[in-house]
Amino acid sequence: MKDLLPRILSGSVYIGLVVLGTTMGPWFFAGLMALFLVLCLMEYISITELSDKLYIALAVIGSAGIFYFFSDYLFNQHSAFVLQSLSFAGPVLFLLACFTILFSTKELYVEFGNATIAVIYIAVPFSLALTIPQISYDLGKEVISNEILFIFILIWISDIMAYVVGSLWGKHKLVPKISNGKTWEGAIGGFLFTLIVGYVLEFHIFPESRFNWMIISMIVAIAAPIGDIVESKLKRSFNTKDSGKWIPGHGGFLDRLDSFIFVIPMVYLYLLITGIW
Repeated sequence: MKDLLPRILSGSVYIGLVVLGTTMGPWFFAGLMALFLVLCLMEYISITELSDKLYIALAVIGSAGIFYFFSDYLFNQHSAFVLQSLSFAGPVLFLLACFTILFSTKELYVEFGNATIAVIYIAVPFSLALTIPQISYDLGKEVISNEILFIFILIWISDIMAYVVGSLWGKHKLVPKISNGKTWEGAIGGFLFTLIVGYVLEFHIFPESRFNWMIISMIVAIAAPIGDIVESKLKRSFNTKDSGKWIPGHGGFLDRLDSFIFVIPMVYLYLLITGIW
């Protein structure tokens, strides 16, 4: 009970940071993604015990380079995303990195492999996120569209309802060898409630949105738990409970953003394939 107040306060600050960063304008959004990238990269390096200074430097430089490249799409609003092999490089490499974490963990014990996974697993999702919002002008002021905020909300619904339903009715373990707390009942509950919120967004809040929020909610409902599982496997591989202590009562930023990290490349693929850009 004594930890309840710190959890509420730190959680409120985190939510406020996300809301402000995703609604205040392109510079605030880019700053939020850059902040999350840096903090998650620091936690990843700490978890995996990456110690070689050269590889750490290369991971930082590589992450910064990828982020800078995609920031150009946010501020200049390119319409250059077409169905070509280069456009698929980011999400494909990301999925390979997640596959490595889940099924070929030994690669993480090699400094070069560890540093490479760090760049792809951490930098690519936050960089791809820069391509999703659109910028418009209201009375001469730059205004950013709010898709990322509502993707966060869908992720939060998925996580919260999976926890609630799993706590009340969960009996069958989802991935007992990776995370003992996740159940099939919780996963189904999170899936259904996320779809319900997606339905409300699609037909009652944003009926004219360029997004199909039912499809986005389905992507989130499937991808968010997978992202949580990938990060849990990463921590278990290095005998770590929490990714950090940045958010009292909630762990680290990687703990809070593991679902977002997996969801964004999948949403990017959806936008790329459907040609919504």
